Amino acid sequence: MEQKRKLHEKVKHYFNDNRIRNTLIRGIAGYLVIVLIFGIFFYLFDSLAVNVSVPGGKLNLFDYWYFSLVTFSTIGYGEIIPTGLAGKVIIAIESCIGLAYTPFFGGYLAYLFIQRPKDFFLTDNIFLRHHNNKIYLSARVGNRGKPIVDCDASIDMFLIENNVKKTLLKQPLSRPLVEISWYINLRLDDPENPIPLQHLKTVLANPENCLIRITFSGQDAASGNLVHLFKYYKAQDIRRGGSFLDVYEWEGVERIILDWDNFNKTVEINKDQNSEIDLLLNS
Repeated sequence: MEQKRKLHEKVKHYFNDNRIRNTLIRGIAGYLVIVLIFGIFFYLFDSLAVNVSVPGGKLNLFDYWYFSLVTFSTIGYGEIIPTGLAGKVIIAIESCIGLAYTPFFGGYLAYLFIQRPKDFFLTDNIFLRHHNNKIYLSARVGNRGKPIVDCDASIDMFLIENNVKKTLLKQPLSRPLVEISWYINLRLDDPENPIPLQHLKTVLANPENCLIRITFSGQDAASGNLVHLFKYYKAQDIRRGGSFLDVYEWEGVERIILDWDNFNKTVEINKDQNSEIDLLLNS
């Protein structure tokens, strides 16, 4: 019973996937359109006849479409046959298209079933966060799908100068598992590592020529497929805030999703915390 329930949920998940559903609809629609077009060709060229071994009867328009269908699928029952060169040429063309269409469509559909959808994403903005009495440059990765393992991320800063993108900073980060979210933090007020702050000041001083990039990659825990994404932020995309708002909460040992709208939001910081950020940036 449990296996049936899991199978039902899996099938439901696939057909709720817009990529798979839309591909099925387009593929079937394309199949029918091709069949109808070639059926019309057979009809216009009057290129079919009933096999002499089959008892009488005349062909109607539906018969032409039916013959087109069995030709496209390379079945060929034999009760209807081509007459003349035109019929043979049309059959040859439709059969070749059918032989190419079916494996191409089936292969692409299979690829969609095993491909990890882009159900992981980054925040719309990057944040200067005052959190736990520390100051960070932060973004957040969200994950609506299966857990992602062996995760790597990077915060990079670039200066565009003389039509060349120069790397100012490349800060790698890693995490063994991302289930729902991951805070990608770069500490700015660490007295033992002033370099990130120095380069952020360069970005803020040159908003028209500097970019910040967040990259993220990992492996789908279920399929092993590689997943990755990246996003560029400009100086005007930087917001100030405190802790990120929760997108889930714990009820016992169960995680309950609250609101994905909170994903791009942080707690507002007070005047003193804003002053501390200003003091750091102007130091």
